[in-house]
Amino acid sequence: MQKTTNRITRRIVLVFLIFGVVLTLMLGLSFVAAFKSVEQCMIDELLDAELQHYRSEIENTLAQQSYHSRTTSIYFAPLAAPSLLPEHVRHLSQGTHDLEYKNHNFRVLVKDIGEKRYVVKFDGTSIHERESEFIHLVWIYSITILIIALLIGWKASHQIISPIKQLANQIITFKNKPGALLDLSQFNDDEIGFLAKEIQHYHEQLQQMLIREKEFARNVSHELRTPVTSISLATQILAMKKNLSSEEYNRIQRIQRAVDEMSELIETFLMLARGSDKSSRDNYVVSEVGPIVRKVIEQQRVWLGNKPVEVIVKEKGHLNVSAPSGVISVLIANLVRNAFLYTERGIAEVVITPNKVTITDTGIGFDSSTQTQIFNHHAKAGLRDANINKVRGFGLPIVQRICEYYNWKVSFESKVGQGTRFTVRFDSELA
Repeated sequence: MQKTTNRITRRIVLVFLIFGVVLTLMLGLSFVAAFKSVEQCMIDELLDAELQHYRSEIENTLAQQSYHSRTTSIYFAPLAAPSLLPEHVRHLSQGTHDLEYKNHNFRVLVKDIGEKRYVVKFDGTSIHERESEFIHLVWIYSITILIIALLIGWKASHQIISPIKQLANQIITFKNKPGALLDLSQFNDDEIGFLAKEIQHYHEQLQQMLIREKEFARNVSHELRTPVTSISLATQILAMKKNLSSEEYNRIQRIQRAVDEMSELIETFLMLARGSDKSSRDNYVVSEVGPIVRKVIEQQRVWLGNKPVEVIVKEKGHLNVSAPSGVISVLIANLVRNAFLYTERGIAEVVITPNKVTITDTGIGFDSSTQTQIFNHHAKAGLRDANINKVRGFGLPIVQRICEYYNWKVSFESKVGQGTRFTVRFDSELA
Protein backbone atom coordinates (compact mmCIF):
# COMPACT_ATOMS: atom_id res chain seq x y z
CA MET A 1 0.00 0.00 0.00
CA GLN A 2 2.92 2.32 0.74
CA LYS A 3 4.19 1.94 -2.84
CA THR A 4 0.71 2.67 -4.23
CA THR A 5 0.27 5.88 -2.22
CA ASN A 6 3.79 6.98 -3.17
CA ARG A 7 2.88 6.56 -6.84
CA ILE A 8 -0.25 8.67 -6.34
CA THR A 9 1.81 11.33 -4.55
CA ARG A 10 4.30 11.41 -7.42
CA ARG A 11 1.47 11.77 -9.93
CA ILE A 12 0.00 14.75 -8.08
CA VAL A 13 3.41 16.43 -7.76
CA LEU A 14 4.08 15.71 -11.44
CA VAL A 15 0.78 17.34 -12.42
CA PHE A 16 1.63 20.46 -10.43
CA LEU A 17 5.15 20.45 -11.93
CA ILE A 18 3.82 20.23 -15.49
CA PHE A 19 1.25 22.91 -14.71
CA GLY A 20 3.95 25.14 -13.23
CA VAL A 21 6.27 24.66 -16.21
CA VAL A 22 3.51 25.41 -18.73
CA LEU A 23 2.32 28.41 -16.72
CA THR A 24 5.80 29.90 -16.29
CA LEU A 25 6.67 29.39 -19.95
CA MET A 26 3.44 31.01 -21.08
CA LEU A 27 3.79 33.94 -18.68
CA GLY A 28 7.51 34.40 -19.36
CA LEU A 29 7.19 34.29 -23.14
CA SER A 30 4.10 36.53 -23.00
CA PHE A 31 5.89 39.15 -20.90
CA VAL A 32 8.97 39.10 -23.14
CA ALA A 33 6.90 39.29 -26.33
CA ALA A 34 4.76 42.11 -24.91
CA PHE A 35 7.85 44.02 -23.79
CA LYS A 36 9.49 43.74 -27.21
CA SER A 37 6.30 44.76 -29.01
CA VAL A 38 5.75 47.83 -26.82
CA GLU A 39 9.42 48.74 -27.09
CA GLN A 40 9.41 48.64 -30.89
CA CYS A 41 6.17 50.61 -31.14
CA MET A 42 7.48 53.33 -28.84
CA ILE A 43 10.81 53.60 -30.68
CA ASP A 44 9.10 53.65 -34.09
CA GLU A 45 6.80 56.44 -32.91
CA LEU A 46 9.81 58.28 -31.52
CA LEU A 47 11.66 57.95 -34.86
CA ASP A 48 8.70 59.33 -36.79
CA ALA A 49 8.27 62.18 -34.29
CA GLU A 50 11.97 63.05 -34.50
CA LEU A 51 11.76 63.15 -38.30
CA GLN A 52 8.73 65.42 -38.27
CA HIS A 53 10.36 67.73 -35.73
CA TYR A 54 13.56 67.84 -37.77
CA ARG A 55 11.79 68.74 -41.01
CA SER A 56 9.61 71.39 -39.44
CA GLU A 57 12.11 73.25 -37.29
CA ILE A 58 15.70 72.23 -37.89
CA GLU A 59 16.21 71.22 -41.51
CA ASN A 60 16.03 74.73 -42.97
CA THR A 61 18.43 76.17 -40.42
CA LEU A 62 21.24 73.67 -41.04
CA ALA A 63 23.53 73.53 -43.98
CA GLN A 64 24.71 69.98 -43.27
CA GLN A 65 22.96 66.89 -44.55
CA SER A 66 22.92 65.30 -41.11
CA TYR A 67 21.83 65.96 -37.57
CA HIS A 68 23.02 64.31 -34.35
CA SER A 69 21.73 64.33 -30.79
CA ARG A 70 22.66 62.12 -27.82
CA THR A 71 20.65 59.13 -29.05
CA THR A 72 19.40 60.11 -32.51
CA SER A 73 21.10 60.73 -35.85
CA ILE A 74 19.28 62.02 -38.95
CA TYR A 75 20.64 61.86 -42.51
CA PHE A 76 19.08 62.96 -45.78
CA ALA A 77 20.13 63.01 -49.39
CA PRO A 78 18.50 63.47 -52.81
CA LEU A 79 16.96 60.30 -54.18
CA ALA A 80 19.22 60.64 -57.18
CA ALA A 81 22.38 60.71 -55.00
CA PRO A 82 22.11 57.94 -52.34
CA SER A 83 25.91 57.86 -52.14
CA LEU A 84 25.71 60.99 -49.99
CA LEU A 85 24.25 58.85 -47.17
CA PRO A 86 26.58 57.04 -44.72
CA GLU A 87 27.69 53.67 -46.07
CA HIS A 88 26.18 51.58 -43.23
CA VAL A 89 22.62 52.87 -43.92
CA ARG A 90 22.89 53.41 -47.69
CA HIS A 91 21.59 49.91 -48.60
CA LEU A 92 18.47 50.07 -46.41
CA SER A 93 15.04 50.19 -48.03
CA GLN A 94 12.06 52.21 -46.86
CA GLY A 95 10.64 51.17 -43.49
CA THR A 96 12.08 50.40 -40.09
CA HIS A 97 15.11 48.20 -39.52
CA ASP A 98 17.22 46.78 -36.69
CA LEU A 99 20.88 47.54 -37.30
CA GLU A 100 24.00 46.55 -35.40
CA TYR A 101 26.91 48.91 -36.03
CA LYS A 102 30.14 49.38 -34.06
CA ASN A 103 28.86 47.23 -31.13
CA HIS A 104 25.74 49.36 -30.85
CA ASN A 105 22.12 48.37 -31.52
CA PHE A 106 20.19 50.86 -33.64
CA ARG A 107 16.59 51.20 -34.75
CA VAL A 108 16.53 52.86 -38.18
CA LEU A 109 13.68 54.58 -40.02
CA VAL A 110 14.11 55.08 -43.80
CA LYS A 111 11.53 57.31 -45.45
CA ASP A 112 11.29 59.00 -48.84
CA ILE A 113 9.61 62.43 -48.78
CA GLY A 114 9.45 64.39 -52.00
CA GLU A 115 12.79 64.14 -53.77
CA LYS A 116 14.72 63.31 -50.61
CA ARG A 117 15.44 60.18 -48.60
CA TYR A 118 15.56 60.60 -44.84
CA VAL A 119 17.28 58.15 -42.49
CA VAL A 120 16.58 58.45 -38.75
CA LYS A 121 18.85 56.30 -36.59
CA PHE A 122 18.11 55.73 -32.89
CA ASP A 123 20.74 54.23 -30.56
CA GLY A 124 18.86 51.61 -28.49
CA THR A 125 21.88 49.99 -26.87
CA SER A 126 20.91 51.04 -23.35
CA ILE A 127 17.33 49.90 -23.95
CA HIS A 128 18.58 46.48 -25.11
CA GLU A 129 20.63 46.20 -21.95
CA ARG A 130 17.53 46.97 -19.88
CA GLU A 131 15.63 44.42 -21.97
CA SER A 132 18.16 41.70 -21.09
CA GLU A 133 17.85 42.58 -17.42
CA PHE A 134 14.05 42.42 -17.72
CA ILE A 135 14.19 38.98 -19.37
CA HIS A 136 16.49 37.68 -16.63
CA LEU A 137 14.10 39.04 -14.02
CA VAL A 138 11.15 37.36 -15.75
CA TRP A 139 12.90 33.98 -15.72
CA ILE A 140 13.86 34.39 -12.07
CA TYR A 141 10.21 35.03 -11.21
CA SER A 142 9.19 32.08 -13.41
CA ILE A 143 11.54 29.70 -11.59
CA THR A 144 10.22 31.03 -8.29
CA ILE A 145 6.64 30.31 -9.42
CA LEU A 146 7.74 26.82 -10.47
CA ILE A 147 9.27 26.12 -7.05
CA ILE A 148 6.12 27.41 -5.35
CA ALA A 149 4.01 25.13 -7.58
CA LEU A 150 6.15 22.14 -6.58
CA LEU A 151 5.79 22.96 -2.88
CA ILE A 152 2.03 23.39 -3.24
CA GLY A 153 1.81 20.10 -5.15
CA TRP A 154 3.85 18.26 -2.52
CA LYS A 155 1.75 19.71 0.31
CA ALA A 156 -1.54 19.07 -1.49
CA SER A 157 -0.57 15.49 -2.35
CA HIS A 158 0.18 14.70 1.28
CA GLN A 159 -3.10 16.25 2.40
CA ILE A 160 -4.98 14.20 -0.21
CA ILE A 161 -3.13 10.94 0.41
CA SER A 162 -3.13 11.11 4.22
CA PRO A 163 -6.79 10.04 4.71
CA ILE A 164 -6.37 7.36 2.03
CA LYS A 165 -3.38 5.96 3.94
CA GLN A 166 -5.37 6.03 7.18
CA LEU A 167 -8.26 4.20 5.51
CA ALA A 168 -5.92 1.62 3.97
CA ASN A 169 -4.13 0.99 7.28
CA GLN A 170 -7.43 0.46 9.07
CA ILE A 171 -8.63 -1.94 6.38
CA ILE A 172 -5.38 -3.92 6.68
CA THR A 173 -6.17 -4.51 10.37
CA PHE A 174 -9.29 -6.39 9.25
CA LYS A 175 -7.03 -9.29 8.24
CA ASN A 176 -5.99 -9.94 11.83
CA LYS A 177 -9.13 -8.60 13.54
CA PRO A 178 -12.21 -9.78 11.63
CA GLY A 179 -14.56 -8.00 14.05
CA ALA A 180 -12.73 -4.66 13.90
CA LEU A 181 -14.60 -1.51 12.91
CA LEU A 182 -13.35 1.57 11.10
CA ASP A 183 -12.71 4.66 13.20
CA LEU A 184 -14.87 7.00 11.13
CA SER A 185 -13.97 9.99 13.35
CA GLN A 186 -10.64 10.24 11.51
CA PHE A 187 -12.37 11.10 8.23
CA ASN A 188 -14.08 14.30 7.16
CA ASP A 189 -17.49 14.49 5.57
CA ASP A 190 -16.09 14.22 2.06
CA GLU A 191 -15.52 11.57 -0.61
CA ILE A 192 -12.98 9.67 1.54
CA GLY A 193 -15.36 9.74 4.49
CA PHE A 194 -18.19 8.48 2.29
CA LEU A 195 -15.93 5.69 0.99
CA ALA A 196 -14.98 4.74 4.57
CA LYS A 197 -18.67 4.54 5.56
CA GLU A 198 -19.48 2.36 2.55
CA ILE A 199 -16.54 0.04 3.29
CA GLN A 200 -17.63 -0.17 6.91
CA HIS A 201 -21.20 -1.00 5.84
CA TYR A 202 -19.97 -3.64 3.41
CA HIS A 203 -17.64 -5.12 6.03
CA GLU A 204 -20.47 -5.39 8.55
CA GLN A 205 -22.71 -7.08 5.99
CA LEU A 206 -19.90 -9.49 5.08
CA GLN A 207 -19.29 -10.33 8.73
CA GLN A 208 -22.99 -11.00 9.29
CA MET A 209 -23.10 -13.22 6.22
CA LEU A 210 -20.04 -15.18 7.38
CA ILE A 211 -21.53 -15.60 10.83
CA ARG A 212 -24.78 -16.90 9.33
CA GLU A 213 -22.88 -19.31 7.08
CA LYS A 214 -20.80 -20.63 9.96
CA GLU A 215 -23.87 -21.06 12.15
CA PHE A 216 -25.67 -22.83 9.33
CA ALA A 217 -22.71 -25.16 8.74
CA ARG A 218 -22.49 -25.95 12.45
CA ASN A 219 -26.22 -26.60 12.73
CA VAL A 220 -26.33 -28.79 9.64
CA SER A 221 -23.27 -30.75 10.76
CA HIS A 222 -24.72 -31.27 14.24
CA GLU A 223 -28.06 -32.33 12.79
CA LEU A 224 -26.33 -34.84 10.54
CA ARG A 225 -24.50 -36.41 13.44
CA THR A 226 -27.67 -37.95 14.89
CA PRO A 227 -28.72 -40.03 11.85
CA VAL A 228 -25.10 -40.91 11.08
CA THR A 229 -24.63 -42.16 14.64
CA SER A 230 -27.85 -44.17 14.36
CA ILE A 231 -26.71 -45.77 11.12
CA SER A 232 -23.31 -46.54 12.63
CA LEU A 233 -24.87 -48.25 15.66
CA ALA A 234 -27.25 -50.19 13.43
CA THR A 235 -24.42 -51.49 11.27
CA GLN A 236 -22.44 -52.50 14.33
CA ILE A 237 -25.43 -54.47 15.65
CA LEU A 238 -25.95 -56.09 12.25
CA ALA A 239 -22.29 -57.05 12.05
CA MET A 240 -22.59 -58.83 15.40
CA LYS A 241 -25.35 -61.15 14.14
CA LYS A 242 -24.41 -64.76 13.65
CA ASN A 243 -24.75 -66.81 10.51
CA LEU A 244 -24.11 -63.81 8.19
CA SER A 245 -23.05 -64.70 4.70
CA SER A 246 -19.85 -63.19 3.36
CA GLU A 247 -21.84 -61.09 0.90
CA GLU A 248 -24.04 -59.70 3.66
CA TYR A 249 -21.02 -58.99 5.84
CA ASN A 250 -19.27 -57.16 3.00
CA ARG A 251 -22.33 -55.00 2.44
CA ILE A 252 -22.49 -54.13 6.14
CA GLN A 253 -18.79 -53.22 6.10
CA ARG A 254 -19.35 -51.06 3.05
CA ILE A 255 -22.12 -49.22 4.90
CA GLN A 256 -19.85 -48.80 7.90
CA ARG A 257 -17.05 -47.40 5.76
CA ALA A 258 -19.49 -44.93 4.21
CA VAL A 259 -20.69 -43.92 7.69
CA ASP A 260 -17.10 -43.43 8.85
CA GLU A 261 -16.38 -41.32 5.79
CA MET A 262 -19.50 -39.24 6.44
CA SER A 263 -18.46 -38.73 10.07
CA GLU A 264 -15.02 -37.54 8.99
CA LEU A 265 -16.62 -35.22 6.44
CA ILE A 266 -18.94 -33.75 9.10
CA GLU A 267 -15.99 -33.12 11.42
CA THR A 268 -14.12 -31.45 8.58
CA PHE A 269 -17.09 -29.18 7.82
CA LEU A 270 -17.30 -28.21 11.48
CA MET A 271 -13.59 -27.41 11.50
CA LEU A 272 -13.84 -25.27 8.37
CA ALA A 273 -16.95 -23.54 9.74
CA ARG A 274 -15.04 -22.46 12.84
CA GLY A 275 -12.65 -20.51 10.63
CA SER A 276 -8.89 -20.19 10.88
CA ASP A 277 -7.59 -20.53 14.41
CA LYS A 278 -3.84 -21.04 14.55
CA SER A 279 -3.83 -22.07 18.20
CA SER A 280 -6.35 -24.83 17.57
CA ARG A 281 -4.36 -26.06 14.57
CA ASP A 282 -1.18 -26.19 16.59
CA ASN A 283 -2.84 -28.34 19.27
CA TYR A 284 -3.74 -31.15 16.88
CA VAL A 285 -2.04 -34.50 17.33
CA VAL A 286 0.43 -35.67 14.75
CA SER A 287 -1.09 -38.09 12.24
CA GLU A 288 0.85 -40.53 10.09
CA VAL A 289 -0.28 -40.26 6.49
CA GLY A 290 0.70 -43.73 5.23
CA PRO A 291 -1.94 -45.77 7.11
CA ILE A 292 -4.58 -43.15 6.30
CA VAL A 293 -3.81 -43.45 2.59
CA ARG A 294 -4.11 -47.24 2.64
CA LYS A 295 -7.43 -47.05 4.52
CA VAL A 296 -8.79 -44.45 2.10
CA ILE A 297 -7.85 -46.55 -0.93
CA GLU A 298 -9.79 -49.51 0.46
CA GLN A 299 -12.77 -47.24 1.12
CA GLN A 300 -12.74 -45.81 -2.39
CA ARG A 301 -12.19 -49.04 -4.34
CA VAL A 302 -15.94 -49.22 -4.84
CA TRP A 303 -15.56 -46.48 -7.50
CA LEU A 304 -13.30 -48.70 -9.59
CA GLY A 305 -15.88 -51.43 -10.05
CA ASN A 306 -14.53 -53.96 -12.54
CA LYS A 307 -12.38 -51.47 -14.47
CA PRO A 308 -8.88 -52.74 -15.41
CA VAL A 309 -7.07 -50.22 -13.22
CA GLU A 310 -4.00 -51.10 -11.16
CA VAL A 311 -3.72 -49.25 -7.83
CA ILE A 312 -0.15 -48.61 -6.70
CA VAL A 313 0.94 -47.16 -3.35
CA LYS A 314 4.59 -46.13 -2.92
CA GLU A 315 5.82 -44.88 0.45
CA LYS A 316 9.24 -43.29 -0.08
CA GLY A 317 9.43 -41.87 3.42
CA HIS A 318 7.39 -41.32 6.56
CA LEU A 319 5.06 -38.34 6.38
CA ASN A 320 3.66 -37.00 9.65
CA VAL A 321 1.22 -34.09 9.61
CA SER A 322 -0.12 -31.95 12.45
CA ALA A 323 -3.82 -32.32 11.69
CA PRO A 324 -6.69 -34.64 12.63
CA SER A 325 -6.63 -37.94 10.82
CA GLY A 326 -10.21 -37.31 9.68
CA VAL A 327 -9.20 -34.14 7.86
CA ILE A 328 -6.32 -35.90 6.10
CA SER A 329 -8.67 -38.74 5.23
CA VAL A 330 -11.19 -36.36 3.62
CA LEU A 331 -8.40 -34.63 1.69
CA ILE A 332 -6.88 -37.84 0.33
CA ALA A 333 -10.28 -39.45 -0.26
CA ASN A 334 -11.45 -36.69 -2.58
CA LEU A 335 -8.31 -36.90 -4.69
CA VAL A 336 -8.29 -40.71 -4.79
CA ARG A 337 -12.00 -40.76 -5.66
CA ASN A 338 -11.34 -38.46 -8.60
CA ALA A 339 -8.57 -40.74 -9.84
CA PHE A 340 -10.76 -43.84 -9.54
CA LEU A 341 -13.83 -42.21 -11.10
CA TYR A 342 -12.14 -40.89 -14.22
CA THR A 343 -9.66 -43.67 -14.98
CA GLU A 344 -11.13 -46.32 -17.28
CA ARG A 345 -7.94 -48.34 -17.62
CA GLY A 346 -4.28 -48.08 -16.68
CA ILE A 347 -2.97 -47.13 -13.24
CA ALA A 348 -3.83 -44.98 -10.25
CA GLU A 349 -0.70 -44.32 -8.20
CA VAL A 350 -0.24 -42.70 -4.79
CA VAL A 351 3.32 -41.71 -3.83
CA ILE A 352 4.14 -40.61 -0.27
CA THR A 353 7.36 -38.69 0.44
CA PRO A 354 8.52 -36.93 3.64
CA ASN A 355 6.77 -33.67 2.67
CA LYS A 356 4.12 -34.39 0.07
CA VAL A 357 1.57 -36.80 -1.38
CA THR A 358 1.24 -37.23 -5.15
CA ILE A 359 -1.77 -38.91 -6.76
CA THR A 360 -1.40 -39.79 -10.45
CA ASP A 361 -3.90 -41.40 -12.81
CA THR A 362 -4.06 -42.30 -16.50
CA GLY A 363 -7.61 -41.07 -16.82
CA ILE A 364 -9.40 -38.65 -19.11
CA GLY A 365 -7.62 -35.49 -17.93
CA PHE A 366 -8.96 -32.03 -18.68
CA ASP A 367 -8.14 -29.25 -21.09
CA SER A 368 -6.53 -25.87 -20.40
CA SER A 369 -9.83 -23.98 -20.25
CA THR A 370 -11.13 -26.36 -17.59
CA GLN A 371 -7.88 -26.17 -15.61
CA THR A 372 -8.51 -22.52 -14.78
CA GLN A 373 -11.76 -23.52 -13.05
CA ILE A 374 -10.75 -26.89 -11.62
CA PHE A 375 -11.37 -25.82 -8.01
CA ASN A 376 -14.81 -24.38 -8.82
CA HIS A 377 -17.92 -26.38 -8.09
CA HIS A 378 -19.06 -26.36 -11.71
CA ALA A 379 -15.85 -27.36 -13.49
CA LYS A 380 -16.48 -30.10 -16.08
CA ALA A 381 -14.19 -32.35 -18.00
CA GLY A 382 -13.13 -31.09 -21.40
CA LEU A 383 -14.50 -34.09 -23.26
CA ARG A 384 -16.11 -34.46 -26.66
CA ASP A 385 -17.90 -37.71 -25.77
CA ALA A 386 -21.55 -36.72 -25.45
CA ASN A 387 -22.27 -39.83 -23.40
CA ILE A 388 -19.91 -38.73 -20.64
CA ASN A 389 -21.39 -35.73 -18.83
CA LYS A 390 -20.13 -36.33 -15.33
CA VAL A 391 -18.94 -33.38 -13.30
CA ARG A 392 -15.15 -33.25 -13.14
CA GLY A 393 -13.58 -31.94 -9.96
CA PHE A 394 -15.81 -33.72 -7.44
CA GLY A 395 -14.68 -32.63 -3.96
CA LEU A 396 -11.82 -30.43 -5.19
CA PRO A 397 -13.23 -27.22 -3.63
CA ILE A 398 -13.15 -29.04 -0.26
CA VAL A 399 -9.53 -30.02 -0.94
CA GLN A 400 -8.64 -26.41 -1.64
CA ARG A 401 -10.43 -25.16 1.50
CA ILE A 402 -8.60 -27.66 3.70
CA CYS A 403 -5.23 -26.71 2.17
CA GLU A 404 -5.93 -23.00 2.66
CA TYR A 405 -6.95 -23.65 6.27
CA TYR A 406 -3.67 -25.43 7.08
CA ASN A 407 -1.45 -23.38 4.74
CA TRP A 408 -0.72 -26.43 2.61
CA LYS A 409 -0.17 -26.20 -1.13
CA VAL A 410 -2.18 -28.15 -3.71
CA SER A 411 -1.16 -28.19 -7.38
CA PHE A 412 -1.93 -30.28 -10.43
CA GLU A 413 -0.85 -31.17 -13.96
CA SER A 414 -3.23 -32.59 -16.55
CA LYS A 415 -3.46 -33.45 -20.24
CA VAL A 416 -6.58 -34.56 -22.05
CA GLY A 417 -6.44 -38.30 -22.71
CA GLN A 418 -3.21 -38.79 -20.74
CA GLY A 419 -4.21 -38.29 -17.13
CA THR A 420 -3.79 -36.02 -14.14
CA ARG A 421 -1.33 -35.61 -11.28
CA PHE A 422 -2.31 -33.86 -8.03
CA THR A 423 0.36 -32.92 -5.48
CA VAL A 424 -0.32 -31.79 -1.90
CA ARG A 425 2.67 -30.28 -0.10
CA PHE A 426 2.42 -30.27 3.69
CA ASP A 427 4.35 -28.27 6.30
CA SER A 428 7.79 -29.86 6.48
CA GLU A 429 8.45 -29.12 10.16
CA LEU A 430 7.03 -32.49 11.25
CA ALA A 431 8.15 -34.52 8.24
